[in-house]
Amino acid sequence: MKSLKRRLYEKPPTMLGGHLRKRRLELGHLQREVAIALGINTWTYLLWEHDSTVPSIGMWPHILSFLGYDPFPRPTDFAGKLMLIRRRLGLSQERLARQLGIDEAALARWENGRSKPSDEQVRIVEAFLASGE
Repeated sequence: MKSLKRRLYEKPPTMLGGHLRKRRLELGHLQREVAIALGINTWTYLLWEHDSTVPSIGMWPHILSFLGYDPFPRPTDFAGKLMLIRRRLGLSQERLARQLGIDEAALARWENGRSKPSDEQVRIVEAFLASGE
């Protein structure tokens, strides 16, 4: 009878689920243990690990803490940086817009590249982004 061995990754994972699985196996944890540590249901974690669902924005600070790194490439454009910091802080567009004192719809347009902020708005956002990095 074959024994089941944990397979560690030979190449870096490309999706969130792969990163979660890799880290969990490195730590020698069960899915249930990671779910408890993250404060979620085991099935929710299982779905994340299999890339069947995406975590809510509020869970990202906990996920990044568990991983010990951000699994996504560092963006170079304004929209990407804005989304990166928002994810790291676990803030919805509504909440970030409120903190910045800007319109939520404008923030959404900036993130998806449909419009660009004015120079003054860029200064406000960049000051906020710098405080979050």
